[in-house]
Order: sequence, then C-alpha cells, then structure tokens
Amino acid sequence: MSHELRLTLAQIEIQPDINQNLRKIISVVRESKDEVILFPELSLTGYQDLRRIPHQSIQDALSEIQRYAGPKHVFLGAPYVGEDITNAYFCISEREKLIVAEKDLLFPGLDDIAGLSRGIRRETIEIKGVKVGTLICFELRSPELARAMINEAISLLLVPAQWPKARIDHFQTLLKARAIENQIYVIGINGVGAIGETILGGGSCLFNPRGEPIFSLGEDEEVLSIKLNIEEPSLPYPLKTPLPSYQKVKSLDELMEISQHRRKRGQIMVFTNGCFDILHAGHIDYLKRARSLGDFLVVGLNSDASIRKIKGRERPINSQEMRIEVLAGLATVDYVVVFEDETPERLIRALKPDVLVKGEDWEEDKIIGADFVRSHGGRVERIKFTYSTSTSNIIQKIKALS
Repeated sequence: MSHELRLTLAQIEIQPDINQNLRKIISVVRESKDEVILFPELSLTGYQDLRRIPHQSIQDALSEIQRYAGPKHVFLGAPYVGEDITNAYFCISEREKLIVAEKDLLFPGLDDIAGLSRGIRRETIEIKGVKVGTLICFELRSPELARAMINEAISLLLVPAQWPKARIDHFQTLLKARAIENQIYVIGINGVGAIGETILGGGSCLFNPRGEPIFSLGEDEEVLSIKLNIEEPSLPYPLKTPLPSYQKVKSLDELMEISQHRRKRGQIMVFTNGCFDILHAGHIDYLKRARSLGDFLVVGLNSDASIRKIKGRERPINSQEMRIEVLAGLATVDYVVVFEDETPERLIRALKPDVLVKGEDWEEDKIIGADFVRSHGGRVERIKFTYSTSTSNIIQKIKALS
C-alpha cells in the first residue's frame, strides 16, 4: 500500500529580519500548488537574540501565513514564547497552528545566545494517511528521539535545520542513517546563507527507507516541488533493541571505565542514589528529571545490608536483586551500581559526577559529596518533588489496612 504526497521544499536564505523572511515565506506559500510546504528551522526569525523580538509580532506573522495557507500544510520554524522561548516547528493550515516539535536537544552555545530553552512538545501529524514526525537540526544526532516516534508508526520524518557547510556531510549521512535504521522516509530541509560568520550548507535531501537518495539540492536558495509515493517498509523494524536491563548493572570499576570514555566524548554524567525500596510515582518523576540534566544517569543503590544499617531490621521490603531489576528496567536509568556503605561518598569520589542530584528535602550543605563535586567543577541540583508520597508512607498505609 502506498500514499501519495505532493511536497514543496523551500531551501531558503533566512535573515535576522522577521518581515523580510515573512515576505519570502508567503511568496512560496502562494505560488505552491502542493499539499505540504516545508521550510527550515527558525525560518521566520533566523538565529538572533529572540528575547528582543516582541511576542505579538511573531503571532501576527504566523496568523498572516495562516491567511494564505488554505488547505495546504505549511511547516516552518519559529520561536514559541511562553514562560520560556523555545525553538518550535509549526504546521499551519486554515484550520490550526499546531506545534509539532519543540527543540529538546539544544546546540551548545548557539541556542543559548538566541535565548532558547529546551522544549518538550513533540506531536505526530497525519496527512493523507501518512504519519509525520519531526526532529529539529541538532536532534538528528539522537537516534533515540527518532526511535520514540517509530513507536507511533510514523512513515515520514522531517528534519528542519540550519546546518553549517563545514559539516554538511554529517547532515546528509545522518539523514540516510535515520532512514535505514528506522525504515522510513527522511527529509532534511536546510537553510542557506549564514548565521554570523558560520556559512550554512544547503544540501537539503530526501532518502527512502532503503537509504537511496530521491533528491539532493545544492548550496544555493532553491524551491523544489516533488511528488512522493510513500510505500510501507519491506523490512520489520527491530523494536526489541533497547539496552537490556542486565547490561545496565555495573561494578564500580566498570562504571569508572565507561564514564571515562563517555566524558571524552563530551557527555555529562548525572549521579543520584537511594534505596528505591517500593518504587512509586515520585521516584519515577525524580529519576526522569534527574536524567534530563545530562547524557547518562548513574543510580547508586543501597545494598540490603546498607539499608538495614540505616532503616532497621525490617527493611528493605524488597530484596536487592528485586530492586535492581525494577530500576534497571526504567528507560531513564542508564546504569545501576550497588554500594555497601551507609553513604555514597566513596562512589561519588570515585566516579566524580558532573551533576549530583538529591531531592529538595535535603539541605544543600548536608548532601553527601556536594563539596567534592563542586570542587571538581561539577554542580549540585536539588529536585522539587511533584508527588507527596514516600516508601515509608506507603508502608504505613498498608499496615493500617491490615
């Protein structure tokens, strides 16, 4: 079974001038006879200090584009201004202005200068039977984000970007890789021109699920209309490929070696610890937020003997083996290491985490290892609790019902 989509790909030069960009976008939208029109990342404003652009001028520009969209689906990048400013990708039609993605993985330096914060929205959208997902520029380097959308059965992945010419081969190679590994069609929509002194590379292209190029553009501004027949993939996607839980359980020596290699690649280690005896929603939320502070999360788990020293002979409720199995089964946890001491100080000194995380119930000057982490250039984060629950409260409630 196949679905036909008619696409206009607008590889345009983006200026730090919203009115100039708006005129160009509207011109393309008016002239296109296709169902879908694709523009690059931040195509409405370009990269600049987005905090200086009035929110209303962005809203007015999006509404102006909507006036000309009609039945077409116009995909373009623009800032979304809420409590923070996020790098968003919109799908605009006569019916709605929908944010289909907010950039979660920010490019170091550039996105900070623009005043951008991480976003969390990511929606798939269906057009003529084709489910479409989006990654924004630097996120192309994260196969995990693409994998998450495969679970929602997307057939087409859009990657709007402002990718530099110096690394344009990375852009096209990664687009091809995401297509092959996920068995989907992948379109990269890049800009041309420059961001400050950085020259953009153009090179927008489309790959089919076999990794074969359907088209590729050059370095100049260009608007291309294509008819795309999207066929169901011929190979099954291997959904059973997340890291098995048993591979997450490491000794301290193994973790020291792993973290050394990962740090050489510029990755940030987050460390937290606890008993995690009866896992509840508070734990899940805490670990998810801890994981968001870096590239991999190490959880130091108190052994059974350690817990008995701290909490008495009746604890833990669940054995060390059971607690390991539950923690290692969580997607947010990258590694689990068991420690026998009453505190994780020895672990912290050995691993030298970049970010040490504890709950807000800990005063910062009482957090074990905090001074050591800061002395090595790391930071300490106290996470506010979303849920007012605890293992002890759960145990008391169960006892009361007995």
